[in-house]
Amino acid sequence: MGRTRLGFIETAGNLCQNIGIPRSTGQIFGLLYLSPKALSLDDIAGQLSVSKASASAGSRQLLGWQAIRQVWVPGDRRDFFEARGELADVLRAAYENVFRTKVEKSDRKIRELLANLEAEHASGVMKDEEYELCRSRLRQFEKIQDRLRLLTPFLEKLL
Repeated sequence: MGRTRLGFIETAGNLCQNIGIPRSTGQIFGLLYLSPKALSLDDIAGQLSVSKASASAGSRQLLGWQAIRQVWVPGDRRDFFEARGELADVLRAAYENVFRTKVEKSDRKIRELLANLEAEHASGVMKDEEYELCRSRLRQFEKIQDRLRLLTPFLEKLL
């Protein structure tokens, strides 16, 4: 495998790792995206030097995002996979399944923390000084979340 393909596989793996997705999932996508033919799980595991279980888990995740598709190879009973050619579709699915989901989960967690903070302060578990610091910092984080939420419609239009 050439340096270009290896570099792309590494870049895709790093990108996924940076956004909280297993590195191997990104590497699988990178391998399939630049592969001229469909690959089996054995091919994927062998070329990436990962376990077949890791190749299977990453492939299932990518199938769920519709980033890859399963294809039939005549005369072979194994499952083969290829990347979908339209990168915009992949980005749209990743946005829906990863970014937006994480922002929504984080929103719920911040609201829960703020409610807990108020309850702890009201019950006397937390002193005023500690309460004010925590409240101020959680509100700052909440403002960042608000900004991310404002970006969501623009990202959806771009994708």
